[in-house]
Amino acid sequence: MVKDMRLGVIGVGKMGGIIVRSIADRLFPAEQIWISDIDEDLVTQLCSEKGVNSSNDISDLVKQTDVIFCAVPPVAIPHILPQVARELTTPQWIISIAAGVRTESLETFFEIPPPVVRVMPNLAASVQAAISVLTPGSAANEEHLNIAQQIFNTCGTTLIMDERHLNAVTAVSGSGPAYVALFIEALADAGVYAGLARKDAQTLATHTVLGAATLLAQSEEHPSVLKNRVTTPGGTTAAGLHALEQGGIRATLTEAIIAVTERAKLLDTEK
Repeated sequence: MVKDMRLGVIGVGKMGGIIVRSIADRLFPAEQIWISDIDEDLVTQLCSEKGVNSSNDISDLVKQTDVIFCAVPPVAIPHILPQVARELTTPQWIISIAAGVRTESLETFFEIPPPVVRVMPNLAASVQAAISVLTPGSAANEEHLNIAQQIFNTCGTTLIMDERHLNAVTAVSGSGPAYVALFIEALADAGVYAGLARKDAQTLATHTVLGAATLLAQSEEHPSVLKNRVTTPGGTTAAGLHALEQGGIRATLTEAIIAVTERAKLLDTEK
């Protein structure tokens, strides 16, 4: 447990709330966590649930804490960070999950750039199954990265990558749960078309994806190994794979990744 450090979380509606629930009294003592959000009901609920502290405003939160976790969307960054900058002093530092907003852009809000760690998590953090990618800003060191990793390891797995890859990371793992949900929905719909009951089709589709992903995660084998293990010459799986390839599944996924990557690049210029 990080006993000598106080954490301030700005924004607890989605990922911020998930992280607080993951770390309170596991990594940080609850009494060393302060939270703030424009939705006062969310703050009240989380304080009651986890025993963390509320802050009336961002200035108060910064004064009370050592690490400021900005769990806000990109559009909120120009409103939030100037308030943080007015109170921030050395050695306080920042964690940000604002998609597409580079560490260099985050640092421009401060007269002297503080240590910044940018993180791209995903929704599976709510079930401790997220993959979160971290990248350091110009003033961040190994200690900052280590603490940020500890925070996000409480809700899944972490990787450290060069920032130039983070827009693609956003496209693959940040948006990825939506693609997988769409695939499961389509797989279930197809099962219904083939005669399965809706509930049974969804259960089959969900657990098939979960099982395949678990196999790949544990074995660390290339996906083609699992695919080939299931596929026999002239068999039913081979026929299904042929239909998917004819439908352009690879090209469509590639186009989706390119579209999200390009959109993430634009978020930094729109802040």
